[in-house]
Amino acid sequence: MAVFLSLLTAALFGTGDFLGGLAGRRVRILQVLAASHLVGLAGITVAALLLANEFIAVDLAWGALAGSSGLVGLGLLYRGLALGPMGVVAPLTAITSAAVPAAWGVLLSGDVLSGRAWLGVVLALSAIALVSWAPTEKQPVTAMVVLEALLAGAGFGFMFVILDQTDPASAPWSIVGGRLLTGGALLLFFLARRERIVPTDPISRRLLIALGGFDAGSNALFLYAADAGSLTIAAVLSSLYPVSTVVLARIVLKERLTRGQQLGFIAALAGAALIAVG
Repeated sequence: MAVFLSLLTAALFGTGDFLGGLAGRRVRILQVLAASHLVGLAGITVAALLLANEFIAVDLAWGALAGSSGLVGLGLLYRGLALGPMGVVAPLTAITSAAVPAAWGVLLSGDVLSGRAWLGVVLALSAIALVSWAPTEKQPVTAMVVLEALLAGAGFGFMFVILDQTDPASAPWSIVGGRLLTGGALLLFFLARRERIVPTDPISRRLLIALGGFDAGSNALFLYAADAGSLTIAAVLSSLYPVSTVVLARIVLKERLTRGQQLGFIAALAGAALIAVG
């Protein structure tokens, strides 16, 4: 069950990234973030009222801290994608976002993995790099690009670590806390500048509504995945999200898959299978 939930989390994360990329071609990135987080706040609050076994106030604070870490990671990721080659920034960020909580789980939380599971983790991390890699990019790879990609991944990774500190009985209230902080901060930013958040284009609005649901839903599902298994497994498998992003780009946008991406899919399947049986 933990492997299934983690892979489903990755699918939701990747779908959200794909929708965010489509929306980012039509409206400003800050609009994408603000609208999707506010939509996500509304949806996840309803889900929390229906699903949570209890309300624990401190988990809202944990969620706000996780949300701030994730928002920093997202900002650095978008900056890195703008300044450097995506084929370097994306895999570095994804691998770091998996490595940070995995190291935390093994070194500090007492997660114990079998030899087969460790081999699966290595294959999964390799799959992230292969699927994300875009060798046709010709932008220079500077030290700042690498540093910001690593920091972006660390921001996402520590978001996972912080969310793992919450009580499973209160899930998904911690995600509500995160969206309250990030959505509220972005709303105040737009109000202060007297700019509109919701785009006038109906296609963009639909993309942002869908993005908000997938984004908040993937974060909430991660809580259940980590609770069902271990932080290490949930973090590594959830970070396979570039797989679903690339698949959607192939199906919807007719983008061609490189040989490396095809090998990455095989590595992802093998890694997930080894983790499942390990």
